[in-house]
Amino acid sequence: RRGAMTPETLSRRHHLLDPRGGAQDLGVRRPTGVMAPRLWLVAVAVAALGQPALARKQVFKDYWGKFCGVVDCYTELGLFPNATKVQIRRAYRNLSLEFHPDKNPGDRVAAEKFRRVARANEVLTNDEERKKLDYYTENPAEYFQLYGSYLEFAYAPKSSLLTVFVLLLLFASALQPAIQMSKYTQYCAMLQKAAIKKLPLTGGGTPESLELRRRADDRLKEVVKESAKQPGGKKKLTHREEKKKLEEIIAEMVADLDVPGEFRKPTLAEVPIARLAALPYTYAKLMYVYASIDLKKARGVALTEDEQQISIERYLGGAAAWEALTDDDQDDLLARACWERANFDAWKKERDAALAKTKEAADKNGADAAGPQLSAAKSKQQVRQRRKAAKAGADRFVMDD
Repeated sequence: RRGAMTPETLSRRHHLLDPRGGAQDLGVRRPTGVMAPRLWLVAVAVAALGQPALARKQVFKDYWGKFCGVVDCYTELGLFPNATKVQIRRAYRNLSLEFHPDKNPGDRVAAEKFRRVARANEVLTNDEERKKLDYYTENPAEYFQLYGSYLEFAYAPKSSLLTVFVLLLLFASALQPAIQMSKYTQYCAMLQKAAIKKLPLTGGGTPESLELRRRADDRLKEVVKESAKQPGGKKKLTHREEKKKLEEIIAEMVADLDVPGEFRKPTLAEVPIARLAALPYTYAKLMYVYASIDLKKARGVALTEDEQQISIERYLGGAAAWEALTDDDQDDLLARACWERANFDAWKKERDAALAKTKEAADKNGADAAGPQLSAAKSKQQVRQRRKAAKAGADRFVMDD
């Protein structure tokens, strides 16, 4: 019969099937059991990819205080979201009795807890409010869309303040000697240059450079004399040799020179970290010196020159104020025995009066110099304004003197 299955037909269908059981003929259906492992792999991959999305799910927090605040209403009463009204009232009654202000007088924590419990009971016993709370708990994005986003952040120091302070102190301790050494080197180079070229005071020289050049010339003469006395020594140097020798002598003198305090060579005691470490000792020593000076004054014992200067520096406000004074002012303070407080106050009063008088005279001289110009300008302004008023036919113009 047509369509009957013969052994040849079965053999032919068997060879059309692939070894794995799949079909090559379009008319043959693929067995469903072959695709099952692949479907399971896809399902596992989708589940794995879905886990981060679930972990990132937004958590509802009532930042704007529309219900119970950040702490959930159910949590305030110690209940689950499926609690009944009877359970809510019972939990509220127990907590309100426990945290009632009458039972906890003066306890702010208990009063705050009582207020939050009352608010939670108010929200959860109201069907409409509870329905909103449950909805927004499941859909927190809509809560923030309705009431606005809320950012809660705080800056925390990544490094401790002590570490930052120590690092800054070490940096300053390394930088300060370098800057001071640069100033010392620059000062010595300028002084050496001015001494070698013998620059006058009006041409960039200083009294120190001129004195240094004079001493260097004397030293050069002595060197030439000593060289002439030696066997085979030169009695006179060439210009080049003399210049080279003079530069060497000046360089040696500058190296041994007592440089002013601002440009002196840096020392270990001036490094910030060393000064900070020695601060307690320095302060205690200074207090001891002040106490000994005060004791000597009380007993009427004469002070030494160093103690007199220290006492005056104390009244002036420090050693820096003493160094800022001129030599005449320093001599005047010592001559008038200003290490005594009364004498120092009298000297300061006279000095302030003299400074005020000098300032007043300078202001007066400046006003007198500018006076004629201001008067002329004022007169021209008056003339222009009167002409303008007359031209407009207005007699009401008045110019204040």
